Amino acid sequence: MKDAKNIGMLTAVVFAIGMVGLNLSDGTFALQSDVPASTMEAGSIMGHMEIIHTDSEGNILSYQQTDNAIVNEGRNCTAVLLFGPLANTSCDDQSPGIYTVVGIGNGTKPSVSGLTTQSDLGTEIADNNMARADAVVTVSQVSAATADSDPAVARISAQFTWLGGTTNTVNQAGLFNQTTTGPTSGTFALKDFPSDVAMNTNDQLTVNWDITIDGSDAFN
Repeated sequence: MKDAKNIGMLTAVVFAIGMVGLNLSDGTFALQSDVPASTMEAGSIMGHMEIIHTDSEGNILSYQQTDNAIVNEGRNCTAVLLFGPLANTSCDDQSPGIYTVVGIGNGTKPSVSGLTTQSDLGTEIADNNMARADAVVTVSQVSAATADSDPAVARISAQFTWLGGTTNTVNQAGLFNQTTTGPTSGTFALKDFPSDVAMNTNDQLTVNWDITIDGSDAFN
């Protein structure tokens, strides 16, 4: 009976150690949480793009999708929008505004992939109905979070029609807060397309930008 009792106590101790963890590497006895602090609070802002190229009759010529790169300026300005002015951020010289403006470009790739310190497209297109000011930009889909696991999703959609007389190659897009370029224009995200899009006269390019805000931790 004594052996059974001892085995039972040992089993309980081993179970407890497995649950909370022990740190004996430095010769001390210290309890540790089984879950790292960084994983106990979850939340993210993610962006995803659809790029749809159609001809003048509406026939789909190509379809692409890719995750975007949310740049440092976008992160900083999001914090400013939520919590007010922050010193020494990229929003010091601009009004954060609402990021529902899409611009497209044809800069030399890879100009923006992985470079989150960048805030401009390589070469932004600004003529023949392809400039920011000419884009029809709408928030066409908002999915509300109603359960613990539900993200909130906003879709920003813009359509461009190439009116030039030659072929125009497009390979980048950016999400901005103004229809005009310059130092007061804020950038949320940039991304090179997986493949170049060669647009002929009257071809259309639709960019659907989905921004997902997620976080599902319980507060008790």
